[in-house]
Amino acid sequence: MQTVSIRDLKNNPSSMTKYLDEGSSIFVTRHGKPIGITLPINDDIFSIGLKKTVAIELYKMGIISLGKMAEMLEIPKQEAMSLLNTLNISWIEDDIESIKAEASRWL
Repeated sequence: MQTVSIRDLKNNPSSMTKYLDEGSSIFVTRHGKPIGITLPINDDIFSIGLKKTVAIELYKMGIISLGKMAEMLEIPKQEAMSLLNTLNISWIEDDIESIKAEASRWL
């Protein structure tokens, strides 16, 4: 996730459009603290809706968990997993060591 300060936007608006053209979401900051987020407009936003897009982007950035994303969208966690699968976004939250440890308990 890229960040652009208010000052940079004022002095050089292309600093944000460059990232949007690349399809990246951007945090807008003031004094180093996020105050907003910008999303590139594309067909996905129109087909899945803005609320879903924001929730998915926050999840992809690691800002919210899968459970929190499901809560934001007011859907069951299983449905959130299915949505992420449809968009080819990994929803496995455990790291490989956690998965190996869990698997070894069952073997």
